[in-house]
Amino acid sequence: MNEKKELKRLFVFDWRILISILFLMVAGAIAVYSSTYSPDSGKTSWIFLKYIFFSVVGLVIMCITMFINYTKLAEHRMSLYIPMLVVLILVLIPGVGTTINGSSSWLFGMQPSEFGKIVMIIFLAGYLDQIGDKIKQEKYFLIAGIFISIPIGLVLMQPDLGTVLVYCFIVFVMLFVGGVPLRYIISLLSIGVIGLSIPMFLEYKRMSDDINNILFNFLSQRLYIGYIAGGFLFISILLLTINFYMNNKYVELFSFIFFVLFLSMCAALTFDIGLKTYQKERLLVFMNPELTRLSSGYNIIQSLIAVGSGGLFGEGFLNGSQSQLNFIPQQVNDFIFSNICEEWGFIGSALVVLAYATIFVRGITVAYFAKDRLGALIISGVVAMFLCHVLINIGMVVGMMPITGLTLPFVSSGGSSILTFSISIGLIFNVEARRYVH
Repeated sequence: MNEKKELKRLFVFDWRILISILFLMVAGAIAVYSSTYSPDSGKTSWIFLKYIFFSVVGLVIMCITMFINYTKLAEHRMSLYIPMLVVLILVLIPGVGTTINGSSSWLFGMQPSEFGKIVMIIFLAGYLDQIGDKIKQEKYFLIAGIFISIPIGLVLMQPDLGTVLVYCFIVFVMLFVGGVPLRYIISLLSIGVIGLSIPMFLEYKRMSDDINNILFNFLSQRLYIGYIAGGFLFISILLLTINFYMNNKYVELFSFIFFVLFLSMCAALTFDIGLKTYQKERLLVFMNPELTRLSSGYNIIQSLIAVGSGGLFGEGFLNGSQSQLNFIPQQVNDFIFSNICEEWGFIGSALVVLAYATIFVRGITVAYFAKDRLGALIISGVVAMFLCHVLINIGMVVGMMPITGLTLPFVSSGGSSILTFSISIGLIFNVEARRYVH
């Protein structure tokens, strides 16, 4: 009798989240159908049928994920982590992985890096829960950094900068929730910002034909950046050696700062070498689309036209000129929100945003009332993943974020994306249901 009661309690889940998901799937189906509609062919697009298929499969997987004890997933995290690394390596092997839009991110028609986000969340949550307050010690923080940096490095080698940004955002949020000292999180942010700023500065100067200045000529020589990195490392080691005898907290602080600057220069070299020119352009054109009006800037310009033409109530289903005349590239994936804005207007797009807001708020609520630290960490990672995707995707559609190729959860047509977010919602339901199971 008690077992039946326990089983019934597992069916407890947040109806507001489920209704929001179903609404987003309906919105996605309508938008994908409109984006792929062709009055001449008279046939239903296979992209639309694929979206329906993966949506149905996603709902099934969501239900299955509900009943898999998340504590067991965390206990067997290495059994998830190692296969993830193997698959991420496989996609980099020529002839095994498939290259689409310049990124070797595909294997057998799926994107392993998408599912890697879930593995990253489970692995990091399990690790942080297991070591507890020890994460405040440098040793355990560095161990976490090593495990985190390997999959991020493999994804960067594809190269898939958008997914790397999502991985990093998930990590930052989970480390913060896990009690990592603020100075470590600020240091990681500094490494990312400084490391990305230098190659972006160089590319911007090249795009604007402003290359005749001392700073550009100096930083464009990668060897000089290496010299700077070496100088920072030398100073850091010197101060660390001095502090061995002095035991002064200020000397230790400056040693740490110079080590962070050393890592920042290493990150700058990595990004400058690893990122392709078109990826750097995508990160820059949101500031000034006219720089590459006929290439990277074209997407943003056409998207802004579509968003602006939608008005309050939109132009109507199948009546969007930008969408129906295919002026917007990748409108079934990256720019699907442009179609919604154009055909549904401000009212329709606001309803979509409201559905995401409901998921965020309810997700945070589930994390707050989770019965253990592990559940709260898992949900924080899931909410962070959703938030990053939604902010960047909608932001790039309205010209406020760089084009990074991130999908809009449950609305874009990507199968890997739909399944990944379905699993993540299943994890939210999983954590919530087990509040009532002992």
